[in-house]
Amino acid sequence: MKIDLNLFTVFDAIYREGSITAAAKTLNLSQPAVSHALARLRDNFSDPLFIRQGNKMQPTPIAKNVISDVQEALHQLHVSLVQSKQFDAKVSKKHCAMSLHSSLEALYIPSLMQRLSEQAPQMTLACTRVRRTELEKKLASGDIDLALDILLPVSDQIKHTRLAQDELMVVCKAENITTNEQLSLENYLKQNHVLVSSRFSGQGIEDFELGRLGLQRKVALRCQHFFSACRIVAHSDMLLTLPKTAAIMFSKVLPLDVHPLPVELPNIDVHLYWHANVDKEPANKWLRNKILMSST
Repeated sequence: MKIDLNLFTVFDAIYREGSITAAAKTLNLSQPAVSHALARLRDNFSDPLFIRQGNKMQPTPIAKNVISDVQEALHQLHVSLVQSKQFDAKVSKKHCAMSLHSSLEALYIPSLMQRLSEQAPQMTLACTRVRRTELEKKLASGDIDLALDILLPVSDQIKHTRLAQDELMVVCKAENITTNEQLSLENYLKQNHVLVSSRFSGQGIEDFELGRLGLQRKVALRCQHFFSACRIVAHSDMLLTLPKTAAIMFSKVLPLDVHPLPVELPNIDVHLYWHANVDKEPANKWLRNKILMSST
């Protein structure tokens, strides 16, 4: 059975937009043309694919099952077209999307943007945070080009390389009465802690590792960003455990003291991730190299 590949572009647009009208606008097509394409898709799949509920076109279970394959196939076609063209950073207007934690954003993006402004002045970059459970799907679909995160279990379709290895340190407000000389394990476990996490519950990496040693600390506050956590610590008796490079960076702008972690825990590895589809894509490869240079 022959299927017009253009139909899958329409399928993807309706899925993303949740509307035939919005999909038509995105594709620069008429609404009847998109409706006709959807009718052909429904015949091919023997399924309605999208059902109107209020103002939204909701995907059926079959549509949800095939969307990842459709998006990956469309992305691979796009990559093949891009690879056929020579990449010139000086004139490229490519827009890149990257997933990373706010602390990594503060560490890596300033030097990366300096390189882009000098070598690729028309390229643009969007930083976001993708859930780790969705990271592989987002890389496969092309929703994000690259990701920076800790070492994660991924399939063979996801390429990655280590950017840096960082030890954990502890920050507290300057001249904290209980830590102004040397932070002991007893004081570390006795004081309240701030945990930076996007989740409402669950252990942080440091809590998991402490638990393996039979140790437990009290997390009094969970917040989303290291900078806000550092500001809170700078004006309280709470402690914050974070990678050394971030601890030093924040201690330069806030009244914080930095202490070695009073217990030996594994270092934190930061990895750069990308999909196998774009492993040889010139623009993606060029940007990966710049990120690697920014980490040195």
